[in-house]
Amino acid sequence: MEQLVKIDLPPGMYKPGTLYEAGQRWYNGSLVRWVKGVARPVGGWATVKATSGAAVQATGFPRGSHSWRGNDGSSWLAVGTTGVPSKAYAYNAGVLTDITPAGLTNGQSDGRLSPGAGSYNNAKYGLNLYGVGTIVSSLIPADTWSLDNFGETLLGVLTSDGVIYQWDRNVAHIFVAVTGSPPTGVRAIVVTPQRFLLALGSTADPRLVSWPSQQTTTVWAPGVANSAGSFPIPTPGRLLAGIATPQETLIWTDADLWAATYIGAPFYYRFDKRGDNCGLAGPNAGTMLDGAAYWFGNGQFYRYDGAVRTIDCDVLEHVINDLSPTQRAKISAVAVPDFGEVTWYYPSASQSGTENDRYVTLNVQAGHWTLGYVGRAACSSTGTFPNPMCWKSDGTLLQHETGRNHDGLVAFLESGPVELGNGDRVMRIQTALPDTRGPGFGVGSFGVGKFGSTRTALQLSFFAADNPMDAETLVGPYDLLKRTDVRLEARQVRLYLSENEASSGQDWRYGSLRLGVIPGGYR
Repeated sequence: MEQLVKIDLPPGMYKPGTLYEAGQRWYNGSLVRWVKGVARPVGGWATVKATSGAAVQATGFPRGSHSWRGNDGSSWLAVGTTGVPSKAYAYNAGVLTDITPAGLTNGQSDGRLSPGAGSYNNAKYGLNLYGVGTIVSSLIPADTWSLDNFGETLLGVLTSDGVIYQWDRNVAHIFVAVTGSPPTGVRAIVVTPQRFLLALGSTADPRLVSWPSQQTTTVWAPGVANSAGSFPIPTPGRLLAGIATPQETLIWTDADLWAATYIGAPFYYRFDKRGDNCGLAGPNAGTMLDGAAYWFGNGQFYRYDGAVRTIDCDVLEHVINDLSPTQRAKISAVAVPDFGEVTWYYPSASQSGTENDRYVTLNVQAGHWTLGYVGRAACSSTGTFPNPMCWKSDGTLLQHETGRNHDGLVAFLESGPVELGNGDRVMRIQTALPDTRGPGFGVGSFGVGKFGSTRTALQLSFFAADNPMDAETLVGPYDLLKRTDVRLEARQVRLYLSENEASSGQDWRYGSLRLGVIPGGYR
């Protein structure tokens, strides 16, 4: 006799070392988020158009983006690119302005290993004779831009160039180097709440923090009549990035986290270590959300809200194994406050290219994680603009979280094994009763689809097997109706839920699933 078995998998994805470990959980997916425990597609994106009607397009590979607002209330977005040539742009109201400084040293678009062989994780185990030794190579990371605003003025530095530039929002002007003998070989910049420009790193010392006198970008020589100064942070790492918070300015190295706290004359800033062994994986791998900092470190995700904490991550092993270590400087973090999410775009090692092609997202409110197969080279969060603004690797500007267009990509969810009881009984699945919703008519209905055919919002397939190590048989797909007839028999199944006609840009919701099952014998 048929009995109904509720398959109510918790929100988020869980991707441990083996597939069987992910039993009764969602194991993989893309373009899906959970809101109050219900799955739905993530928002779509739209190409930003110039006043001419053409797509807004930058030259080169975007490696840093920043948005800010002018005193007149205007919204601005900057992006810096690498490659030959490397460029800097400012976008406002449908106009992309090239503000590339004269004589800019082009940035390296890809990370690479220096001459040599045998670096850890760069050769197959056992390739060389034991005890013979190898030449250890070192990583030369892809170059990146660091951008911030000093009031209305845009500031920027490209790591290959090391010169701090400023731009006055006049579209007839370009970036020009700040004067007053600033340090050379600067790696990053950050503007503090007290209106100090901090230059991170220098040719002389990769740990040196330097700043001109308060409220200026030009008075760099310390004197009794100004507040300019410098401080070498006692860290084993190299300075990578900074983010200002209302209470302090956070400074990351590739080894640890520091905070610059304003203390007034004569030293102006106190530098305190906030965490050991929690360095930043790449210069743009950190962001802020609701007063806390989130970042991707070397082998872990972290949060700082007064204390450094590691974040439990159900997909950490997968992300670490999937990440291309040579291209990690390209990791780009962006916050999506409307959904309480932080997303990291990263380059996978398995792809044929080298650009960001994957993402991993933390829902900071619920604590669950999701994965996806979309890449963005650089992003700016909401605030200045109503939606996240992201740059594709080809330089195209996109507005995210708008509409349902996913460029034809299909949102999907894939579960780990689902078993009856202890997994020792065969189950004969006859029906599927979903808890779904979509536009159009009927529960779970997609309405009228392409060519006038009536379709459902989602399709359901099964991967069936008798044992964890057995080859799986694909059964389906079935259009997910209010009551879907299914015919399969197995000891364990995995669910594969995917969009139907994803290109139509429709919306849907998925809560849970009940399966009509006839328990079989033990075998």
